[in-house]
Amino acid sequence: MARVDYFAIEEAMAKLLRDDDTLFGITVLVEEELKMGKEPSVIIYLDRREAPAELQTLSAGQRTRFNLNFTVNCFTFHLDKQVAMENRDDLIGKVEVALMADRTFGGTVAGAFIAGGDFDTGSDGAAGFMSAGSIEITARATATT
Repeated sequence: MARVDYFAIEEAMAKLLRDDDTLFGITVLVEEELKMGKEPSVIIYLDRREAPAELQTLSAGQRTRFNLNFTVNCFTFHLDKQVAMENRDDLIGKVEVALMADRTFGGTVAGAFIAGGDFDTGSDGAAGFMSAGSIEITARATATT
């Protein structure tokens, strides 16, 4: 059986980001908690999988098509709130462009698209500000017997 290798997909996404020159020096993690430092970080999470009926074909139960929902969280830190937010926006843009460069994530999925995301900014007291943004990604993968 050719199962969907979820971790391999996350690792392929991380490799795309680590190999992108515009993201040099950015920490890229898979399924880990944010380590409160002061360096920009990107963390990839697989949130859920769905197998909607409209994606399934008559294949005698030999194939299941999944929509995989990922969240890519981007974090920046700075003493100045505005700078933290501007850096967050820049990081999100670079991550989006890097992931759009290979929408199959190294051939691990049939295709992917950016579906939205959220923003958050908070104070770390005297230590400054953390600004975060998420990128929601939907990818299509197939399991076969």
